[in-house]
Amino acid sequence: MTEPEETIEANLVAALVAADVPLEVVGALAPAEDGTEKCVPLSFVGVMADVASQDLDWRGPGVPFTYTARVSVHAAFADDKSGALFRNACRAVRGALVALTGDGCSALTGDGFNCDAFVLGNTSTALETMGDGEGMTKSYTATVNGRFIPLQTNEEA
Repeated sequence: MTEPEETIEANLVAALVAADVPLEVVGALAPAEDGTEKCVPLSFVGVMADVASQDLDWRGPGVPFTYTARVSVHAAFADDKSGALFRNACRAVRGALVALTGDGCSALTGDGFNCDAFVLGNTSTALETMGDGEGMTKSYTATVNGRFIPLQTNEEA
């Protein structure tokens, strides 16, 4: 069974790739291809989704939950001498995330997860050590509200 965090993350990754973000986009929960080690370049976009809270004291399918989604742009100075890569990646990420607000939230729906709301939160920019050098990181946070109703397989039906 796919967990809601996996669905949210995978659909965020797909939205960022479709937005032509100029860096590799990697989901924290996404597996590596068979026979390869999961690794990322120094400059990349990382995507994570976590449970923030259960919004109703009830057990069963369709319980409303709040999730936190984070998208972090990492640009190593060695890859980005002018700063243009970092700026362009951040602009593309912000554009993709803004497109998910309002009715755009439906792009996160799938595999039994139904997105009810996508609300952008704070950003945070920091200097970071990357490999043998330094670079910039900008993290975007969002609150995702939704309900998860596990899909039944033929074996369960």
